[in-house]
Amino acid sequence: MLQLFKNPLMGNARGGITLDDSWVGMARVKRLADGELSLAACAFGLAEESDNWSDRMGSCIGDDTAQPTAVSTVLRPGAYQLQYVEIPNVPAEEMLDAVRWRIKDMIEYPLDEAVIELIEMPLHSNAGSKPSAYAVVSQRTEILHQIERMENAGLSMDVIDIPELCMRNIAMLLPQDKDGVALLYLAENCGYLTITRKGVLHLMRRIETGRNSLAEAADDEFLFQERVAGVSLEVQRSLDYYESHFDYRPIANLAICRGADLETLPAAMAEHLGLVVSQIQLGDFFHLENEISMADEGHCLLAIGAALRVEETAAGVQSA
Repeated sequence: MLQLFKNPLMGNARGGITLDDSWVGMARVKRLADGELSLAACAFGLAEESDNWSDRMGSCIGDDTAQPTAVSTVLRPGAYQLQYVEIPNVPAEEMLDAVRWRIKDMIEYPLDEAVIELIEMPLHSNAGSKPSAYAVVSQRTEILHQIERMENAGLSMDVIDIPELCMRNIAMLLPQDKDGVALLYLAENCGYLTITRKGVLHLMRRIETGRNSLAEAADDEFLFQERVAGVSLEVQRSLDYYESHFDYRPIANLAICRGADLETLPAAMAEHLGLVVSQIQLGDFFHLENEISMADEGHCLLAIGAALRVEETAAGVQSA
């Protein structure tokens, strides 16, 4: 498995790396001449301190060719905040400064330590609605730490992404995206929900329940159903928001990313929500270069989304 990424890769391929609380997930997506997507992916646990996991990452994705593989890496949940803001009515060159002052009381560190990127959102259909965006806010030390990790692994990182945009890249592959689809991914200790339509991100929400929480409740049916109900409530609130703010047909499909301890989740959520709920099957969208277990899918999903990134779908109007 750790030899998957050693083959020389050209400009039609991108690597993706994500670090969960105790796992590293990595993926490489090749875009073939016939339009097919070829995927290799693997995951491993963050071992004892004596195990240099960055060296292992380099052995997976790094190469010594004159044209190294471009790599997208993904910020961990605690490394950034999302703040929903109205886009200020100022000249474009002044926009970021205006946003910085709007969010200065929403962050716990000095404003001059903040790195900010704006992700513009579609205009609401409600009369009088104003342009809005999500401000992705991270402390500069977090960004530098992420860069250092990748450099220590000898990787040609050119993008730092966030989980929500990686999920948008996955959602774009789904046929349901044509009319609008909700996509749910549960990481170890939190979840992410996005709603997209025709490749455009309309909503993103973080959920406190993750895979570990559901696994802990697996042997207690009442507790498991209680936690599923909590996740379903977050999904329903997001669907209600989408339907009330955008003049599109209601979302009828919820897609769930696979992972360990999630086998019973689709049926349980379908009962709560009354939607068509399905699990993503990677083989429906990729030529799989290696066998990927269900557990590894859970750890690699965001890395796959990061590896799907192309400039045409890159979101974020300005950054500083």
